[in-house]
Amino acid sequence: MSLAERKLFVERWIRSPLKVASVTPSGPELCRAMAKAALAGPARRVVELGPGTGPVTSALLSHGVSPDNLLMIELDPAFADHLALQHPTATVVRGDATRMQRILQTHGWPECNAVVSGLPLIAMPLSVQARIVRSAFSMLAPDGLFVQFTYGPFAPVNPELIRRMRLKPRRFAWIARNLPPASVWTFRRLP
Repeated sequence: MSLAERKLFVERWIRSPLKVASVTPSGPELCRAMAKAALAGPARRVVELGPGTGPVTSALLSHGVSPDNLLMIELDPAFADHLALQHPTATVVRGDATRMQRILQTHGWPECNAVVSGLPLIAMPLSVQARIVRSAFSMLAPDGLFVQFTYGPFAPVNPELIRRMRLKPRRFAWIARNLPPASVWTFRRLP
């Protein structure tokens, strides 16, 4: 990550610490684990929520996701502008993740294979968290994955929401060398 990207990240965190939720971007090991958890590859359509300065984006592309199969939804205008410059052939949408279904339909995506989230879901009110997760699962292919990381010890989706939506959470990886240490979780629909 360049010095300019670190500076941008810290500036955005200072402006809105609850929305950015971390003082530092995700480390390389965490980003690689997120891409692996999403089964990133050339034939996969991936939606990334809250990409920030794009470290997970870079990992997804490095794992073979084609830029035309990557759609990023970023609420922060400075991050969205940065991503559009860094990844001109991918789709960057300045928008709200709760409107994911409408955004994907507007861009001609009937579904996707994975939704990879860098949003601080667990810190969000349950109603907002539910709208994001429901929207993601409404657009995921039947075998699709929702991938989320957390700094906490438990699944980063509210247990009541997991139960109501009949999701199967699985801790995919624990990344001790991230600052702070993080876990990557995957969520699938139960049959």
